[in-house]
Amino acid sequence: MMKFLILFLCISSFQLSANVYSQIAKVSLEVKNASLEQVIQLLEKESGYIFLYEDAQIEQVQDLELNFKDEDLKVVLDECLQNSGLTYKLMNHTIVISRKNINDQVRMTPTKLLLQGIVKDADGHVLPGVAVVLKETTLGVATDVEGRFTIELPKADSIVLVFSFVGMQTKEVKWRGEKELNVVLEEAIAEMDEVVITGYFQRKKDSYTGAATTFSGEKLREISTGNILSALSTIDPSFKLMEDITAGSDPNHIPEFQIHGSGNLKSDYENSPNMPTFILDGFEVSAEKIFDLDPNRVSSITVLKDAAATAIYGSRAANGVVVVETKAPEMGELRVSYHFSGDFNFADLSDYNLMNASEKLEYEQLAGLYSHPNIGMKEELQEAYNERLKLVQQGVNTDWMKKPIHALGFSHKHSLLLEGGDARLRYGLDLNYQNKTGIMKGSGRQNIGIGIKLQYRYKNLRFMNNLTYDHVKQKDSPYGTFSDYTYMNPYLYPYDENGHIKQVLKIGDGEEYALNPLYNASLGTKFETTYQNFIDNFSVEWDVLEGLKLKAAVSLNKKMTVEDRFLPAGHNSFYEKDLKGSYEKKVTDDFSYDANVMAAYTKEVNRHLFNATFVWNIKETKNDLFTTTAYNFPNDKMDHIGMGVEYQDGDKPSGDYEVSRLMGVVGNFNYGYDNRYLVDFSVRSDGSSVYGSSKRWGTFGSVGVAWNLHHEKWLAENPYVNELKIRGSWGTTGGQNFYPFQAMMMYSYKESAIDGLTYDDYIGALLKAFGNPDLKWQQTEKLNVGVDFTLLNSRLSGYFNIYKDVSKSVLIDVLLAPSVGFASYKDNLGEIENKGLELNLRGVLLKDADRRMQWDVFFNIVKNKNRLMKLNDALAAYNKSQDDEMNGEIEEGKTRAPMVRYQEGKSINMIWANESIGIDPNTGEEVFIALNGDKVNKWSTDNYKPLGCSDPKFEGNFGTMFMYKGFQLNAYFRYSYGADVYNQTLVDKVENVDPKENADRRVLYDRWKTPGDVAKFKAISNTEATMPTSRFIEQENYITLSSLNLSYQFDAGRLRHYGIERLKLSLIGNDVFRASTVKMERGTSYPFARNYSVALQVTF
Repeated sequence: MMKFLILFLCISSFQLSANVYSQIAKVSLEVKNASLEQVIQLLEKESGYIFLYEDAQIEQVQDLELNFKDEDLKVVLDECLQNSGLTYKLMNHTIVISRKNINDQVRMTPTKLLLQGIVKDADGHVLPGVAVVLKETTLGVATDVEGRFTIELPKADSIVLVFSFVGMQTKEVKWRGEKELNVVLEEAIAEMDEVVITGYFQRKKDSYTGAATTFSGEKLREISTGNILSALSTIDPSFKLMEDITAGSDPNHIPEFQIHGSGNLKSDYENSPNMPTFILDGFEVSAEKIFDLDPNRVSSITVLKDAAATAIYGSRAANGVVVVETKAPEMGELRVSYHFSGDFNFADLSDYNLMNASEKLEYEQLAGLYSHPNIGMKEELQEAYNERLKLVQQGVNTDWMKKPIHALGFSHKHSLLLEGGDARLRYGLDLNYQNKTGIMKGSGRQNIGIGIKLQYRYKNLRFMNNLTYDHVKQKDSPYGTFSDYTYMNPYLYPYDENGHIKQVLKIGDGEEYALNPLYNASLGTKFETTYQNFIDNFSVEWDVLEGLKLKAAVSLNKKMTVEDRFLPAGHNSFYEKDLKGSYEKKVTDDFSYDANVMAAYTKEVNRHLFNATFVWNIKETKNDLFTTTAYNFPNDKMDHIGMGVEYQDGDKPSGDYEVSRLMGVVGNFNYGYDNRYLVDFSVRSDGSSVYGSSKRWGTFGSVGVAWNLHHEKWLAENPYVNELKIRGSWGTTGGQNFYPFQAMMMYSYKESAIDGLTYDDYIGALLKAFGNPDLKWQQTEKLNVGVDFTLLNSRLSGYFNIYKDVSKSVLIDVLLAPSVGFASYKDNLGEIENKGLELNLRGVLLKDADRRMQWDVFFNIVKNKNRLMKLNDALAAYNKSQDDEMNGEIEEGKTRAPMVRYQEGKSINMIWANESIGIDPNTGEEVFIALNGDKVNKWSTDNYKPLGCSDPKFEGNFGTMFMYKGFQLNAYFRYSYGADVYNQTLVDKVENVDPKENADRRVLYDRWKTPGDVAKFKAISNTEATMPTSRFIEQENYITLSSLNLSYQFDAGRLRHYGIERLKLSLIGNDVFRASTVKMERGTSYPFARNYSVALQVTF
């Protein structure tokens, strides 16, 4: 592996050194009898430089005859201006042509005015090379190394100067007679909100009819140094992170996300059924790829929400689309940027409320653990109690929760970028490394990434190649599941007198014992997954003629994954069992290619603007999985799968091979009149091998309209309205997020040595899955109406969306009669509606450019209502199967949680239970209310009804940004109101507790003990399983400080003396605090953690 990396870096370095020998643009030019103005126009197109000049000064240069091939631009300019009395100055990417000794001539021309000024950025740093041009002319100059300029102003009624600079927002300044101008330019990253990137094309937000939000990579990095998806969910609440209270802060857990609610029912899906589609640099990738993406590589992220925005992705767009664009190499001399972040993690155990040793022993006594009618047994149990009491009195009080976790976890991340080039060739080389330490000991995720980007322009052709390699190694904690430690009794001590970890924990000579979960970590346990991912994206663009562009692109994606799970013979899992040790190995080989050809045409005729885009797309994905498990290993040190002695009875190596293909044709047409009235049409037709043989193709389309009111004459001059756009869209999209073979009849071949299924020594085949040739695309109809606004001289901005998404032909498991031989098959029968609203507001409370001070506040709210449109026979049968399972016998030590059921007109996220009026003070038993209103003492599925809903009434975020000179403070709060949760902690750790295990303190203080007690929980002596009841349905309202960031950007003027272009230091806190109305254990399998980071960014 390391040999490959060294070779790869050597090749990359050689390529780098071969292409950076010169930063001066080279041009090829052949003209006869041409004017200087004509030559300048050709040079601008060929070199990418901006030329500034005065028309009258260059008119005299005519009849030029030039013939150059791959020549330096300076040589060409010297030839053009020879003996012309003109000279030029090259500043940044701007070339200013002027008369020689122009300042002396200006002083001799009293009829013209001279204006001086200085240009700085928002941090007060001077900007050399800024183009300063008189609006609607080519007359202009460039700022010098100190950011100063001097320009001649003609006599005119109105003079407007335009200031432009690479990486900064263009600014227009009206001259009002000042002798000197102080101009401040802001970074172009602020303009990300003004551009919508769809993955196929990008449009100005002003001319776009879809509902989409765009955020710069810089903005996301201000929120978190971790993965960009979590940062995106913090800043845009419509992109919702579905919190997993079991997985907590597990560094290897890929979280799930939703846009506009749940549009799928529970079934067998290849990925999360409601996860949006992720597009990286124009091609679809997995959520894991985006999760592992280095945030410093990201240029922008766009969330496409409505039909007008997502219909171009057709069958993949039902759940929304997230488009990620990585940074393109910047033109100029070699620039080196380095980013470092160090993360400090603290376990968040504030939601746990476990008993200490004394409380636990008292609870055991109240639960009758030491009582028995038999005298002999009672004495024996009393002796056991005394032995435990002695330990408690000696001060034994083990905090088991802290045993498997780090007191302080430290992670670090490094990112290095080298970039540069000229107008013809640009290059970028990025290296990144991350070592993320989990809060549980032994867990972590290590990433190594390399990327090479090349862009080459030859005349009207542009070639681009982006090659990336990622090596990711994840380790799960050998300490096991965190909940194992929360059940351990605090009066037990995990070590012997010599400090060695004991496997079996016993007190006295009794038969009772507990297995020590710490013991497993002392063995050679292995839980590792490693993957290597190569992606190469190549594209070529051809500017055929003005307004017409052709583009062809292809992406090759190769991913190899190896998963190892080794449990040594001494592992607790094999205690007192015949099998000793197991090793499971999975090897996955994934390959895909994704290619498209695009034609884009743009034409502006008077006030009419036409945009047309056509795309042909083809994609193939292959997945090859091999898995095997070996058992019985001679000793704990033999941790290779080849050391296993045998397979388990009836077991053998197995595998799967999947192939899926997709082909699509896309057409998008946009028309705008006078930038006031806009119309968008999109249509896509997709064919896929995933669906039934008679339903291969699906067609999806959308229409969007918008009205830019701020361009209307009657509103254009209103100083209080900067932008006001009304838009609406309707269309259909599709979903295909399930296994590629579910529409097919599937067979499995059996080996005679194991299965005995042969005929005349031939291998037999068994029907494995019941296919459905009519299985088709899930279709989602999307309706959206919205308003975008910027008011009060840009002091107040935001957007408002109302949407309605109806998912039709939703995939459902149709249950079959046992006589068929299969439990179910797949069909399109469901229909789900999600409707709601989004409101985003941002206000600028203070803005003082001279003092470099700004204070912003923002507020977002999202409301979504989900409901099942119709209940068919398949869902009714599913409900019955859930009821049958609920009525079945409960395994010892298990509890019952509410099961999924469906009712027409209700949310698919309803919580079903029996209505309870509480605990009878006289008996300590629970009393229920039947559907007919009678009070009953027995729980029954006949009285099952929806009593809560896990969908919040509304949720969102709010926060503030304050900037003063180089300092910047950002705070992001997230909130949720009105969601119901079933507090399983009260069931598992309070009411259905095994007295032999530790539990929540409420089991001791809040349970019914004697007649007359008014208690929320049943009697301590009651050991019956608690069934789903309204007693444990609670409304959860919470607020959390998701991100707190304080940064300082050092003065660039002072840094230049040290050869540094930019230096920024940041302190970031994530999940700083959380306040909730529900007291429930969170992070049961893996604890949650609070994260604090220090980040350094430096550019040379």
